[in-house]
Amino acid sequence: MKRLLATWPLLIACPVLAQKAPEPPKPVVVKPSAKHEKCFNLEAGQKLEYQFDSTVKVNFSLSYKQAPDQTYFPVKLDRTLGEGGLYEARARNRYCLAWENRTDKDAEINLSAKVRK
Repeated sequence: MKRLLATWPLLIACPVLAQKAPEPPKPVVVKPSAKHEKCFNLEAGQKLEYQFDSTVKVNFSLSYKQAPDQTYFPVKLDRTLGEGGLYEARARNRYCLAWENRTDKDAEINLSAKVRK
């Protein structure tokens, strides 16, 4: 009778699947004479952290409405290629970041924005 030798645990070669790094976000394309907006509902004391860069100069603003006919612009920049900041909300409201392209070329805007407590 032949003896079978077994080794325990039995190891099976298994290729390790390489995990892909997450793709960077694609730039937002803003056509000439167009606008792109990203809005957030913030509570008093919350902070909005934002950063962007653009391939052409754009007008940028951070705004909120106190009343339907009253818009406030804590940040307003004309003809900029980029900006970053941290804005703390003083009151509960809807705050909007906006990019307006007044050039005759597409603006490719790499942006990130997140709410911090």
